[in-house]
Amino acid sequence: MAVQGKFESEAVAPAGGASSAPGFAWVAVVGLVGTCLAIWLAAWTKQGFPSVWPRFEDDAYYYLVIARNAAAGHGFTMDGIALTNGFQPLWMWALIPVAWLTSGDTQLLYTSVQVASVAIFCALGGVLCAFLRSLVGLRAALIGTAVLLVPPFLNVLLSGLESGFAIGITVLLVVELWSSQALEQAEPRLRDTRVGALLGLLLLARLDAIFVALALAAEVTVLGLYGARGAFGARLVQIARRGLVMFGPAVVGVAPYLLWNFTRFGHWVPISGALKSSHGQLGWMPENVALPYQALLLLGLFGVAVAFARPADRRLGRILLPIAAGLVVHTLHTVVLMRWAVFAWHYALFIPLGAISAALIFRRVEERMPVAVSRAAVTAVALFLAGAQWWSISRLHLDFTPATREAGEWVARTLPANAVLGMKDSGAFSYFSQRAVVNMDGVANSFEYEETLCRGQLAKYLADHHVAYIAQHAVPEAKHGTYQSLVLHYPCHFEGGRESELSLERANEVFRGTPYHDYHENEHQLVIWRIAPLASPKP
Repeated sequence: MAVQGKFESEAVAPAGGASSAPGFAWVAVVGLVGTCLAIWLAAWTKQGFPSVWPRFEDDAYYYLVIARNAAAGHGFTMDGIALTNGFQPLWMWALIPVAWLTSGDTQLLYTSVQVASVAIFCALGGVLCAFLRSLVGLRAALIGTAVLLVPPFLNVLLSGLESGFAIGITVLLVVELWSSQALEQAEPRLRDTRVGALLGLLLLARLDAIFVALALAAEVTVLGLYGARGAFGARLVQIARRGLVMFGPAVVGVAPYLLWNFTRFGHWVPISGALKSSHGQLGWMPENVALPYQALLLLGLFGVAVAFARPADRRLGRILLPIAAGLVVHTLHTVVLMRWAVFAWHYALFIPLGAISAALIFRRVEERMPVAVSRAAVTAVALFLAGAQWWSISRLHLDFTPATREAGEWVARTLPANAVLGMKDSGAFSYFSQRAVVNMDGVANSFEYEETLCRGQLAKYLADHHVAYIAQHAVPEAKHGTYQSLVLHYPCHFEGGRESELSLERANEVFRGTPYHDYHENEHQLVIWRIAPLASPKP
């Protein structure tokens, strides 16, 4: 039988200090706001203009463009030509009201989302720091919270993407699982629906959180089978009842979005996920997981082991275990099945796992060291992070995003309002050009576009939709302007298709941007070519 509604093996008193201490959370928020203000002032001083930090990833501008179009009544579209589902839904839904309130003004919308990103970072950091302080003490909590600033350069939490939502919801999920003791209960409770609601929000924030959700469901099943007494059939019924209460809200929350995908686009997953995954051709690409995220995953796994090694921490270990297991499966999926364009924000959920694990590990080490040494360690970490932030600030001018902003602003000043352009990596260029720009790598376009490209008919697609200009950054043949003609290749990312090509002439260049350097200090230029006459204005 269950003991007081809990699994018999888990009939222990809750650990002390389980509250996330709302009062201290506000203190932590203020501290993080001060930290962000200092970074912003340093970046402004170093780079010379106030909007340089936080610097958004190019993909963040896809959200801004689509949100601006949706707020204006044009639907979820990058270019006004084709509807797209190439985004994580929760962040997009949050941005549409911001775009509407700012009337889509380029600078005002951009600044508003920068401020919102910083606010989300500070809020989730405050909740995490307060929660960790209640479990492991102040200094260990500071060490854990410091992990939110990893990696220091182009931190995913401040990238303008959905990572802040995803990490914040994960932190709230851990706090809810801890405070409600949901994993220790044998019987379903109304409060368990909170877990399902948070899981639903997490899936809408990042759909690949499905691996974490499935791992959590597996743990609930195992605990129900082996942690409770009674007939096997009765235990199965009890597991089903718990699953309905705990995971039903997640299904209800996510199902309408998935049905919209399927009915509107004929696919359950977004175009970006469909293009990047290959289930017919297995591979092995460990380079898909950048070194900082490999380190965070290993840190997380070690943290789970440390938690289970200490009886007082095992309840937290049972919360971290399904998160870690889900992220291991996520990593294998990425390494084996994803073929290209796997970026840092795909691993956002590694950060809260690493943060909590770092705090647990530091607390265990701290117990064996003098207080002065512990304080010195925290100070050393703070100094290291300050140096890392300064190094990051010195690199904010690198890569193509500033160059695409320059080119986009030239388009906004120079080309007529009905000009239609095309570009790969077109986020910032689309946003600042305020023109229709076809996303030619396809991740923020339609399935129909990719199918046309894979038939080798890209040129026809562009002609049919009156695309008059092609822009591209980092074209080695065009770098010095000494070529006569060149060919740009647009690979097909569906299995069995073929790439398309475009031939461009030096004589048709209409813009050549200021030279810029990538992260390896290689010099490039962004070029715009005219490929067709402008379409006649619509009457």
